[in-house]
Amino acid sequence: MILGLDMPRVLGAILLASVSMLAGASFPVAFAADSDMAQKAGASLPDWYYYGALETGGRFVFDRPPSGFGTTSASSGGDCVVGGNSVVTTCFLTAAQTQSRAKFEEYGNVANGAFLDWINLQTGTKDGRYAFDFWGRSVGLNNQSYTLDVSNPGWQYISLGWDQTPHLISTSAKTVFNGAGSTFLTVNPALQANLQPFMPAAGDPGPAGDAARDNMQAFINNAEMPLVLRTRRDRADGAYRWTPTPEWDFGVAYSHEHRTGVMPASLPYLWDTVTPAMPHYAIGLPKPVDDTTQNVEAKGEYSGTALFGMRWSTNVAYNGSFYHNNLTQLDAQNPFCAQGSCDVLNGPFYAPNMLRLSLDPSNQANAITWSTAFDLPLWKMRYVSTFQYNDMRQNSPFIDTSINGLIAPPVTLNGVPVGSLNGQIDTLLWNNVLTMRPTDDLKFTFRGRHYANNNNTPSLNIADWISMDTQCASGTPNPGGTCSSLPRNSLPISYTKDNASADARWSPVRWASVGGAWSWERWNRVFRDANVTNENTGKIFADLKPLDGVQARASYQYGQRRYDTYDPGLFVLTPGLLTDSFASNLRRFDLANRNRHKADAQIDFAATDFVTISPNFGLRLDDYPDPVVNPLGLRKNHSWNAGVEVGALVSPRVRLTAAYNYEEARLKIASGNGGAAGCPEGGDLRNAFNPVECTWLSDIKQRYHTFMAAADLKVIPDKFDLRLEGLFTIATEGSQLTPCSAGIGCNGLTGGVDPAQENFGQFPTQSNTYQRYSVIGRYHVDPDFVRQMGWVGDVTIKGRYTFVSNSVSNWAIDNLTPYMPTPDAGGLDGGGKALFLAWNNPNYSAHILAMSVAFKW
Repeated sequence: MILGLDMPRVLGAILLASVSMLAGASFPVAFAADSDMAQKAGASLPDWYYYGALETGGRFVFDRPPSGFGTTSASSGGDCVVGGNSVVTTCFLTAAQTQSRAKFEEYGNVANGAFLDWINLQTGTKDGRYAFDFWGRSVGLNNQSYTLDVSNPGWQYISLGWDQTPHLISTSAKTVFNGAGSTFLTVNPALQANLQPFMPAAGDPGPAGDAARDNMQAFINNAEMPLVLRTRRDRADGAYRWTPTPEWDFGVAYSHEHRTGVMPASLPYLWDTVTPAMPHYAIGLPKPVDDTTQNVEAKGEYSGTALFGMRWSTNVAYNGSFYHNNLTQLDAQNPFCAQGSCDVLNGPFYAPNMLRLSLDPSNQANAITWSTAFDLPLWKMRYVSTFQYNDMRQNSPFIDTSINGLIAPPVTLNGVPVGSLNGQIDTLLWNNVLTMRPTDDLKFTFRGRHYANNNNTPSLNIADWISMDTQCASGTPNPGGTCSSLPRNSLPISYTKDNASADARWSPVRWASVGGAWSWERWNRVFRDANVTNENTGKIFADLKPLDGVQARASYQYGQRRYDTYDPGLFVLTPGLLTDSFASNLRRFDLANRNRHKADAQIDFAATDFVTISPNFGLRLDDYPDPVVNPLGLRKNHSWNAGVEVGALVSPRVRLTAAYNYEEARLKIASGNGGAAGCPEGGDLRNAFNPVECTWLSDIKQRYHTFMAAADLKVIPDKFDLRLEGLFTIATEGSQLTPCSAGIGCNGLTGGVDPAQENFGQFPTQSNTYQRYSVIGRYHVDPDFVRQMGWVGDVTIKGRYTFVSNSVSNWAIDNLTPYMPTPDAGGLDGGGKALFLAWNNPNYSAHILAMSVAFKW
């Protein structure tokens, strides 16, 4: 009995219909006799078993993180009377000054009040003919999920499910846009009218610029509204499996997922009193989300025996995925343009009245997979092969970018205008694995894989395009606002990847296994900077167990990747009709020559009968050598980690566990600054060599410390258990910049900036600290007392206290506000005409107390 209901009778009445459907819905002719038997068995309630369990209780969160949206009398820029012009404004709390519940509840509400954590109901016939299994998790919350499995074991299986997956991105965002969540964002005309007069001076240094920015900050901050950024996925799925004989297995599955919400986005635009305008600025936008993904699957498999009684199996599967975006574009009014004041063609202010952002296009994919595996009579060999063909299509209409008076020319294919991409990528996979065991102590494995990504999308010609809703990419438009003088070809990137490997494992004695392996990988690319790369890797390893209670594993591998020809001019720029300004000695990290050393080791040994110690070590050294002088890009990526885990059984009632792990990564990157004064190329590399004096180096160090400890205490054996657990991890990243020596601008800034402001060209160290500590107690109620209370089953009372905290120090977001009043001069460009959502606040701390009761019957 539970909640006043006779559960056996209720479940029996509800599920009998499902049993009848299972017994008679499929193949009624061949199994007519069995169908009558099933009805008789289902109608006899004593022949059924019933099981149930649930956990319910109450939760209270004290010291709950706030939303993070709020005001203060002293924001990141100082007093709320900003600057030196006595302009009063609203000051918003920044990430450095407050916490936010966004990260705390990122994937589900942690609500106060009663909860049903989970519930499980099972029933079936005692003869094993029918079985039902229902699960509900996080019932009633926004991350709830439910599954129902109904089966006729050995014959038919039905699975149904529904779940929600929330993603809370921010509760501290700010926006001046009305209509968040829609595809048309508006701005209060009064704000546009107030900002417009100050825009000409917004980028100027000196008192006039300071005064303009102070006034703009006041108007913007006073117009900002709170904005919650979140998405939610609602997913329903179902599957049916049929095994008519032990050899045959068939199945179908379908899922439907609907995603809704609002996400952060940004758009660049230009604003100036002359054209073309430089530099460009950013405006943060709330981007709407409303899309659907449907996945389908159908498969069949046969497993049996072939000649000489050898096993073999084969299966064929179809998978389809269909993504449909219900939204195509987002339009937004420009907050910095009063109505009728901005005109990208005629001025007086050259800026867009409207902003437009294209959204993800609808697409689909269809794949057929055939796999087969069979044994061979010699040396216990087994061969497995998988062949897959996948066709991916995207042909949504192009977004019309002809707004603000500019007209983009049509995209053409062989001179004929086209209105969509007609994107088509076909992939072909053939994977093969052969294992053999010539003797009991020797095993070989051979692998071969071919993967072809064939991009059959046509190469389209774009005569010109509209850049940042403001101007033609080529510069000044032709009469009538038509852009038509900067042709480009789209490049459908394709590649094939081939892999081959062989490894051997030898166990000369019972306590030792050693082996080695060789692998080869070849990429053949089209429309990438390098045409072909080959990588060969050798590996040795050993597994040892020399003594009882001692086990050791170690491996080491070395690999070399080399490109064939690296020529972006030949492979990318010429077919794309491009003239770019990057140096010919730049090497992209996925194409560059690379030497890799990698090692791993772990030992598990019992120091005593009660203590186990498990140290571990890992090393990876990636170096990027190149025959050219002064290569730019990633030069080194070295990392290593070491840790230890200790477990101790202090007594039959006390078990302790502790672990520590340290990881360090070191990256060295070379970058070019051809625009610095004094560089021989005069600021325009035009795919030329970047000299040493125009190169700066970044030395980045990342460190991670992770501590974990737990204690399991049987305070009263079989009655009261207590668990204490703690997790502490801290990560830091520091960067040391070595500026180039050519002249002004080599420190990453343009000079003329206060040294305190530019921090001597260095970025502050970033850190992230996460802590979680819990005390969990479980009391198992005496079974005799439970029976006296009229309950048949087990009852457990659980209490939990948790403290959790996340603290981030990141110069990029710590003091970010919607408006950053910086001039377009010196080293900090663009803040005076930019607008941000200021949404990112990952800091939080909370204390959570929960009490629950788990029932089993």
